[in-house]
Amino acid sequence: AQGRARCGIGSGITLDASAEGEWAEWLVKRRFLLRASADFELIETLRLEKGTYWLLERHLARLGASADHFGFPWREDSIRAALAAATAGREAGQWRTRLLLDREGQCRTEVFVLSPDTEPASIALATTPVASGHEFLRHKTTRRQIYEDRAVPGVFDTLLWNERGELTEFTRGNLVLEIDGRLLTPSLACGLLPGVMRAELLARGEITEAVLTKRDLARASRVWFINSLRGRLSARLA
Repeated sequence: AQGRARCGIGSGITLDASAEGEWAEWLVKRRFLLRASADFELIETLRLEKGTYWLLERHLARLGASADHFGFPWREDSIRAALAAATAGREAGQWRTRLLLDREGQCRTEVFVLSPDTEPASIALATTPVASGHEFLRHKTTRRQIYEDRAVPGVFDTLLWNERGELTEFTRGNLVLEIDGRLLTPSLACGLLPGVMRAELLARGEITEAVLTKRDLARASRVWFINSLRGRLSARLA
């Protein structure tokens, strides 16, 4: 009657078991509960400039993939209609548009003036790792506790890393490092969001996936923050 349920999750401990491995297994086992409760919405954040959305088709493709993954019903025509309505009166200027889709398939938009960029963007390393197998790292949702818990105050954004010491992403964008003349971005296997700008740059052949570590960060000649809202911003450790 109170809408509550309790479910015990465990695993068999073997001689070669590790804390990281057991934790990853528990995350997998609880996925069905997270989906069933679904106290979150899916999000796409789009740049609206002069009445046109940047990389719209990639945003819709990612939203559709996440909706299918979590079992959220969605209709592309209604989503396109909502986005079109949000452009009214905003044919000029630059805007940040948030598109949200709930578990019932209802969508809504929120539009804000896009604040100007400042470069280089100041960044800091998170002090604790993320679990690379965490399901919600791979989908953009309103469930952002994993990011909020690791955010370092006073900087533009925080750079995350996983239990293996591999760099993953920023809390609001993807990472690109320039090393020996190559532009490298962390592999999805490290546990991160498949960013829209990241996908676009990969498709153009401008960046390459790699497993990157804190040592790579130290030896990189340039650091970039990328997302489809801001494009590319040079960044440096605060």
